[in-house]
Amino acid sequence: MRLIDADKIDFGKVFIGASDFAKDTREAAQKLIDEQPTAYDVDKVVEQLEKAKYEDELYPCNLAVEIEEAKQIVKFGGIE
Repeated sequence: MRLIDADKIDFGKVFIGASDFAKDTREAAQKLIDEQPTAYDVDKVVEQLEKAKYEDELYPCNLAVEIEEAKQIVKFGGIE
């Protein structure tokens, strides 16, 4: 599996033409991609990290720092 940014697909460049067939093909391809489930939900991952941080009231301070750093990495997709 691989993740793509479906919002960046320019269907007009992929399926060129002004015919009804080209238009229908563009719409079908976009619908197919839009109907696929999200494979990676950044907000849910961050939410789970936040929950993990507070599950144990006696968590070590350095764990909180590590979780905060992990949240930033997740939010930025590993891009510095």
